[in-house]
Amino acid sequence: MEVLQTMGVKPMQLAIQIVGFLILFFTLKKFLWKPILGFIDAREKEVKDMLDKADEAKRKNEELEAAYKTRLAKIDEEAQQHLAEELRKGHEMAEGIVKDARKQAEFEKQKALNAIQEETRKARIELRDYTVGLAVDISTKVLEEKVDRSSHETLARKFLDQLDTVQKAD
Repeated sequence: MEVLQTMGVKPMQLAIQIVGFLILFFTLKKFLWKPILGFIDAREKEVKDMLDKADEAKRKNEELEAAYKTRLAKIDEEAQQHLAEELRKGHEMAEGIVKDARKQAEFEKQKALNAIQEETRKARIELRDYTVGLAVDISTKVLEEKVDRSSHETLARKFLDQLDTVQKAD
């Protein structure tokens, strides 16, 4: 105690301060620390719950994203299949159109060939009729005139020249 008195500390005052401190400590502990610790615990629980909810939301978001990507891939695959199917149908239609056009062209070609053959047949008939007419005309002239060998040759040459002229015109 002497040491305390030399230092200027009074033991009674020290005891009162210690008792006052202990009363303050226990009062604060009972009325202040418990509510503060309760508030801190509640806040800690609230933060933990928010973190758990955030983790759950993140997990759900990842699941939704995976489902979205899967669905998007499926839609893309369906679109590719649909596009391939439409392209196939387009090619089939194009082939059908080309086939029909070829048939139509073949029909028109055959029709034109038939028309040419018919015109050729008519031209031959007309040429034959004309030739016969010329022959009759020549015969008539020959019979009307006295024909000697040189005039007969002259008439035949004239007939052949007229025949060549008609054939070249066709």
